[in-house]
Amino acid sequence: MGKTMGRTMIWAVAAMLGLAMAFPPQMAGQGNQTLRPADSDLYCAGYFTQRPMDTGMTILASEDGGSKNEYADHDIIYLTRGQGAAPGSEFMVVRPIYDTNPRESYPGQKKMIMGLGTLYAEIARIQIRVANEGSLTAEVTHACEPALAGDLVVPLTPRSAPAYRFPKLVDRFAPSSGKPTGRVVAAKELAQSVGEGNIVYVNLGSAQGAQVGAYLRVFRTPAQMSDDPLETAMRKYLTTGMGGQAVGRKLTPADVASLPRTVLGSVMLIAVEEGSSTGIITFSREELTIGDMVEME
Repeated sequence: MGKTMGRTMIWAVAAMLGLAMAFPPQMAGQGNQTLRPADSDLYCAGYFTQRPMDTGMTILASEDGGSKNEYADHDIIYLTRGQGAAPGSEFMVVRPIYDTNPRESYPGQKKMIMGLGTLYAEIARIQIRVANEGSLTAEVTHACEPALAGDLVVPLTPRSAPAYRFPKLVDRFAPSSGKPTGRVVAAKELAQSVGEGNIVYVNLGSAQGAQVGAYLRVFRTPAQMSDDPLETAMRKYLTTGMGGQAVGRKLTPADVASLPRTVLGSVMLIAVEEGSSTGIITFSREELTIGDMVEME
């Protein structure tokens, strides 16, 4: 009797472990609804803005003097004196980012980026410890990457984002929503190819109705693929085989224009400016590229 019950318990435990492996936490359903972007996603994302940036507060040095030029978590740093910087107040260290690559990822990218303003990387969160007579003493509370002397310091804007929706899959054949469309203009660290969890910047902002927590659908049209050098090269295939036998057919521009779009993934917005937004990719069916189209859901 005891041995039989013992075997039954072992088989029950084994069955439960098998189910747990077959349905990992990310597929469990209800538990996934509580997942949301981490602070490192929200406060290390960066953003485009057309707003003039106050350059009155910058990093001077650290308590190590000039012997240390990169500052990380818990380092004590000194700032130029700024307005409204009382002990305990929080600030963000930012740095303008410029793409020196002369080659465009898609036609018109440089002009589109110029229209969005300046791209700022969010480097570190800091907290003021002491207001000195001619400077400020602060502590780095969270560094996204090493802060440097000369980096700009601006007031911290609190951010929050709703939980990720579940299920995260999107319909690859979803029809157009009829709402404003735009492009993935650039990505964090100027990456050219991105996927789930990566940060992207789009040219849809509050002026187009974008809001924090809203979702964008990412899609690609056959006409866009025609702009890709690799796709163009792949279409130079032979249409006749040995003896002149037809083995394929090249699509005409009219054929290409008649083909449907492909929905590739989705993006949740985590920061919104007037003419642009920062988002995190929540789902990608395949590798997304800079220049892919987006539309509001």
